[in-house]
Amino acid sequence: MSHPKLIEVLVQQTPRSMIALLIVSSIYFVIFFKFIPLSFLIVWLFAQTILAYYRLYNVRMFNKHLKQASVHGIEKQKKVFITLTALQACIWTASSCLVVIYAPPPFELVNLVIVIGIITAAVLSMATIYKAYMVFFFIMVIPQIFILFYYGKHQHIALVVLILIYIPVTLLLSKAIYNGHLINIQTNKKLQESVEELHKLSMIDNLTNIYNRRYFFEVAENLLSIAIRKKKKASLLMMDIDFFKKINDTYGHHAGDFVLIGTVQEIEKIMRKSDVFARIGGEEFTILLHDTSIEGAKVIAEKIRSTIESKDFEYNELTIKLTLSIGISEVNQQNTSIENLYKEADKKLYSAKENGRNQIVS
Repeated sequence: MSHPKLIEVLVQQTPRSMIALLIVSSIYFVIFFKFIPLSFLIVWLFAQTILAYYRLYNVRMFNKHLKQASVHGIEKQKKVFITLTALQACIWTASSCLVVIYAPPPFELVNLVIVIGIITAAVLSMATIYKAYMVFFFIMVIPQIFILFYYGKHQHIALVVLILIYIPVTLLLSKAIYNGHLINIQTNKKLQESVEELHKLSMIDNLTNIYNRRYFFEVAENLLSIAIRKKKKASLLMMDIDFFKKINDTYGHHAGDFVLIGTVQEIEKIMRKSDVFARIGGEEFTILLHDTSIEGAKVIAEKIRSTIESKDFEYNELTIKLTLSIGISEVNQQNTSIENLYKEADKKLYSAKENGRNQIVS
């Protein structure tokens, strides 16, 4: 099965190669119309034109199936492509036969130059489907060897030797181009994956897999601006795991990481898709609640607090109990930026911890 990116290269190259092929066909027509019956040449040129049309239609179908990500459709069009290229090679072989029958020497050598040029140029447009190029190559080149043997003169035999050298060189070239396309695709894929990974690292906390502090402030500032402009409510929760240092000191940092991940997973079950959840640092988390008044935020905060309080975190046959302290702020005339909203919620969080923890202050 061909890689979709190889098919994309084929789709890009085929229209240009069809234009070039029709130009070469016209040149052939001009060179040999004095020798070959005009009716034969017209039929031959018409066949070339029809095949070029179907090659372009084949490209359109490739494009359609690429957009639909249809593997079956792409594989079907590959078979069509191989058939069309085989037919095109047969038509060029027919042109060589016409030259042998009707044109005087040394026009068979002119025809040979045309055929070799077509074979070489076809590497660029066909190498992405290597099997198709192999079919095209051998249908084109083998009859030329027989034609040269048919004439049998010294120069013809010398050209057979050159063609025998040309065959492995061209096959190696086509394979190198094919492999080059594959290497480029693999390199680009790895580069894209690296870019995506770097982008993810720039926005995601690598332990809890939620937004990190920096990215939260970027997203929250934009969302808050929209909420203020549309006169929507918005609230911010600041949450801190109570006595988290004691958990690390008692059970170890791995247990602490386990608790952080588990806490995030429980909170995510309560959150809405429109909420923005982030780890601010250590055991501190924040949630920007979109289109939510402070009263609504209190309901959500209490659900989070009670859920964590009732949850048993099982770690290495140990049961770890947690509580959360939560501070809440809302958008108002004083709090019109994410920095002000954050500072206000942080003050409320501090008050919750000062007043005995495991509570909500708004």
